[in-house]
Amino acid sequence: MKTDLSYFFEPKGIAVVGASSDKTKGGYSLLKNVTRGYRGPIYPINPNYKEILGIKAYPSVSAIEGIADLALILVPAERTPKVLEECVSKGFKGAILENSGFAEVGSRGKVLQQECLSIAKRGGMRLWGPNCMGLIDARKGYAFSFMIPALYDGLVIKGGISLIVQSGLVSAGFLFSVMSRQRLGLAKVCSIGNKADITEIDLLDFFLHDPDTKVIALYLEAFSDGRRFYELAKSSPKPITCLKGGKSAAGAEASLSHTASLAGNYQVIRGALSQARVFEAHDFFEMMDIAGALEKGFGGRHAAFMPGRVAILTFSGAFGIVTTDLLEKYGLTLAMLSQSTIAFLHRLSPDWMPVSNPVDFWPAVEKNGPVLAYRDGLSTLYADPHVDGVIIHLFTGSGAWHFDPLEIMAGIKDREKPVLTLLFGPKDEVEGQRRRMEEQGWPVFEELHRLVRTMSLLLQQR
Repeated sequence: MKTDLSYFFEPKGIAVVGASSDKTKGGYSLLKNVTRGYRGPIYPINPNYKEILGIKAYPSVSAIEGIADLALILVPAERTPKVLEECVSKGFKGAILENSGFAEVGSRGKVLQQECLSIAKRGGMRLWGPNCMGLIDARKGYAFSFMIPALYDGLVIKGGISLIVQSGLVSAGFLFSVMSRQRLGLAKVCSIGNKADITEIDLLDFFLHDPDTKVIALYLEAFSDGRRFYELAKSSPKPITCLKGGKSAAGAEASLSHTASLAGNYQVIRGALSQARVFEAHDFFEMMDIAGALEKGFGGRHAAFMPGRVAILTFSGAFGIVTTDLLEKYGLTLAMLSQSTIAFLHRLSPDWMPVSNPVDFWPAVEKNGPVLAYRDGLSTLYADPHVDGVIIHLFTGSGAWHFDPLEIMAGIKDREKPVLTLLFGPKDEVEGQRRRMEEQGWPVFEELHRLVRTMSLLLQQR
């Protein structure tokens, strides 16, 4: 049964509690963000103002005249219970607590958090947070968060990745870093903080039914309900990748003070993730690398790959050697090319050039030009039944190397096998070509170890 969270993602009206006209305050950024994308009724709540950002302000939630079902709350923690009582009285369905000072600060905060939860439950209202950064819906242009607006102006690319993070600043600082490089197509971003009520389970269930979500990525310090998470992940038609924080004893202790989370036994969690066919990441960029490749259609839930036979198409013997070393490090192997593949590649190469894997294609490039050599070489390697995935080393630049890399990919008509590209060349040229390739569904990397690690995750799912 689908979890109903529509009032968080499609509210009929929003109260912004703690709104401010002071640009240095989070309440200003929160209201500013809401007004930039949301077109429904907006009610700034602050007794010190008659108007904020040209919108009529109200002294309290109780004073609202009109329809509202979602409250965004950014006031001192001790004032939150009274605000929630007013929200319940007005019939609100949900509230996002973007303030801190709750269970993450110790016993006093735990009592306050429990009081807030009790008020919400008595009134049939759901709580998101506290100690979180709220949500972003890239498809609708909604930003129900106090992240500084200027930091993500024009940076959000609409796509199919929905992200659930237990940390607030991860969803802010890390995403700004990723978005500034225009690397991820996002559907929704959800920061859930202490998970007093709304948890990753609610959101996972919601995203499994969300038509905008193609891939689900999670950063979690603890699982709210391990068994239910396993059941949802195991049956999911959509690929899921997860970064688990608090694997070590020290990391688990840090997570307790961060979001009041008990991290659990990592070895048990690791086994459960593997059985549920969740792609486990080991750092934030790796989580985004695998999510990006999955969104482009590689390594889906029902892919039937052999365990890791890779072909390497390169213009440099040295790069081929280094890539081979990394294949071994990450548990992959060089594919043993079929005789028909070797024969075809040999016809593309000069007579004196032997063909093997890694395929050193510089002589073939000199003979045929880069587009023909790479296009025909790639399509042949891709079609080889002994090859499970292909890694391409590609240079883009001036002279003979100034060409459209998409021409090289033209011979690949499906996403049955991962094709990952390492792109070299002048910075501006690389950046422009990378964006064009990724817009057309081809993952591009600038760091070889991240490319090979992503290939290993795609090919070694259980």
